[in-house]
Amino acid sequence: MHWLLFAAVNVLAFSVASLYQKLAMKEDASDAVISSIIFQFLLSGFSAIVALFMGFHIPPLSFWPYLLSAALLYALGTLFGFRAIKIIEASEMSILSGAGVIVTIIISFFFLHERLTIMQLTGAALVLLAILLVKYERRTFKINKGTGFALLGTACYGLAVTFDAFMLKSFDVFSYIPIMSFLPGVLLIIMYPKKIPVLFGEIKKINGNLIIYSFLYVVGALSFYVPIHNGTLVSQMSVVGRVTIVLTVVLAAIFLKERSHVGKKILGAILTTVGIFLIR
Repeated sequence: MHWLLFAAVNVLAFSVASLYQKLAMKEDASDAVISSIIFQFLLSGFSAIVALFMGFHIPPLSFWPYLLSAALLYALGTLFGFRAIKIIEASEMSILSGAGVIVTIIISFFFLHERLTIMQLTGAALVLLAILLVKYERRTFKINKGTGFALLGTACYGLAVTFDAFMLKSFDVFSYIPIMSFLPGVLLIIMYPKKIPVLFGEIKKINGNLIIYSFLYVVGALSFYVPIHNGTLVSQMSVVGRVTIVLTVVLAAIFLKERSHVGKKILGAILTTVGIFLIR
């Protein structure tokens, strides 16, 4: 299967998943920490089913420092992401996620020896311009707490992906995903031990939207990592995968009624997507 087909599945899965994440966090009672922990364990459970069919292997000891580093980044990225989506719209969250690609290509350049050209730097500038456009309102730039969480989360994910690319050069992708889903959940519990009693109560009544979001995320993750494991550059997959930005804005306007400043959002999404293609 060509890597572009995997990328198409990745785009569709993550675009629809973004809508369900917003729906899961729309209720006032929804807790970002608890939702992050449950999400990670659901992710681990769904991907473990695939691993059982494809074959599961324990990573070598030499991998564990990298695994734990990536797991911490994913734990923080997930937490920041859930905190952000509770405050801002799914469409805005999608556009801000473009910043993660900038982090990925810079780290990939230094540590994975992937290319970094003038064209890519121009693309990065367009991504930054799109973010500024979306945040510009009435002659000022409005940066709220949700924006900060979104940018921190996407930066953590962008850095974590470079660890993934390094490890997947020599480790089985189907075994990697359940491990890399389970470890962040464990780390979040260690970081927030007082949430454990609440967690057990929430498990009995898991939000259905959170389950759907987790399942679609597994589909998106598998369609992202399988081609990387087979030799596709992480920067290529990151670039094409960001077509989700435009699609998410459109879907959010249709299904979540996120229609305020929709013209500006679509322009920002297009600028981000063009920028990311230039980065490629």
